[in-house]
Amino acid sequence: MKKTFHSHVLCLLVAVFLMISGCATESRTRIDNIPMYGQPAIERPDFLKKAEEDFIKQAVTAETGLKSREEASKAWHAQGEKFMREGNLDYAMRRYNQSWLLNPNNYQPYWGFARVASEQGKLDEAIVFLEKAKLLCDDNYQKVSLLVDAGTVYSYKADSLSEVQRDERSRYFSLANQQFVESTKLDPDYADSWLRWSQSSYREKNYIEAWAKLKKARSLGAKEPDRYLKALEQKLPDPDKKG
Repeated sequence: MKKTFHSHVLCLLVAVFLMISGCATESRTRIDNIPMYGQPAIERPDFLKKAEEDFIKQAVTAETGLKSREEASKAWHAQGEKFMREGNLDYAMRRYNQSWLLNPNNYQPYWGFARVASEQGKLDEAIVFLEKAKLLCDDNYQKVSLLVDAGTVYSYKADSLSEVQRDERSRYFSLANQQFVESTKLDPDYADSWLRWSQSSYREKNYIEAWAKLKKARSLGAKEPDRYLKALEQKLPDPDKKG
């Protein structure tokens, strides 16, 4: 009886990547918790190259049911997303790395790298990976959400800058707005685009626009977080409510 993809490949990776996890950077970070295993800055030893080659060969077999490296890359990315939803950033990063190893031209692992970096507060790193993912993304359905993530990270980057850095703040907010514009052009009915654009406008202190985008999001079925609504109401009461 054939093993399922999940059990077979995960067992295989435990063995293959034990060697990888044994390698660490000078800061004692596991090499598989670094995007792209630290390449090209960190040179891989020969035994690690061999382990990666073995992994790639065995990831696409009759037992796994995966017919190509491209298909396997998507499967490993899906595993990373599962761990991401659970809040396990280390395991998510390891799966994104394996997805990247299988297909460096797949936009998904770069998006995954960006998500982990963003959660870790590494906004500049997240931006680099988001821009890479956008260049490679050939799926307009997924690109809508990818652009929303990019707009959100650009917005947080702008908000992280002091008022003294006014020009840089303005530049990053402009980049954020560009992402949201493109996202809503691709799919005007994607509620999350409008909700997160509203939140970005709030950070930009453009409260009238924040309300307008929020109401658009609501019309499409979005439910804003209570904390966000209270914060926006404190800055500017709903302009459409009188009295």
